Amino acid sequence: MPAIVRKRNILFLRDVFVYTLLAFGGPQAHLAYLLREFVEKRRYISEEELMELNALSQILPGPSSTQTLIGIAWKAGGLRLALITFLIWVIPSAIIMCLAAIGYRMFIEKGLFTHIFRFVQPVTVGIVAYAAYIFGRKFLKSELCILLAVSAMAATLILRSAYAFPILIMMGGIISSAFEAKAEEDALRVKLFANINQRKVTYFIGILLFFAVLGAIINQTSPYSLPIRLFENFYRNGILIFGGGQVLVPL
Repeated sequence: MPAIVRKRNILFLRDVFVYTLLAFGGPQAHLAYLLREFVEKRRYISEEELMELNALSQILPGPSSTQTLIGIAWKAGGLRLALITFLIWVIPSAIIMCLAAIGYRMFIEKGLFTHIFRFVQPVTVGIVAYAAYIFGRKFLKSELCILLAVSAMAATLILRSAYAFPILIMMGGIISSAFEAKAEEDALRVKLFANINQRKVTYFIGILLFFAVLGAIINQTSPYSLPIRLFENFYRNGILIFGGGQVLVPL
């Protein structure tokens, strides 16, 4: 690996670690940080590539912030950098949550949780509002885009359901592609669907069915029952979650 590439990868991982410690809220809040630090400041990817990665992550099952960040890492340095980025992104949060779970009883008895976290939600709302303002200025440039944004906001306020997010995203994509898609985008869409690996899709669904059946067959008193059922539950919920943590709560 050339020295300049190694140095750039180390700089990228350092930025990822800082982002990991500062990324509060959901993917909507994270996107503004990614735009400022990873696009405008460092130029790891272009603004258009970030938007495409984010849009793709929103319609894929799983945590969209993680998928967007891993996509940036893959684009910047390939598979190895993407795997290291994933570990840097996950491990600090996992450690903090484990420590919080261990010390929960002590904190709750002293009433510290209420005092500490009562300011978190207002701060998160402000960050999300800032992100919405920034991206509204950048991307609401046509009447159709403005109409879709207003309609999505109204539908979200009326429905108040986590499942509204993936449905609205898919509907917005269908409508915008039907009215504003360019000819080359249509050709690319056809090519992407034609290249779907049916064998991998079969593996994806087969793993879920296998562990679901295995968990049902094994006696619940067996010591192997709980790990299998936990894996099946996490795997099943993982493929049903679109967007951020707001979708996880009702599931």
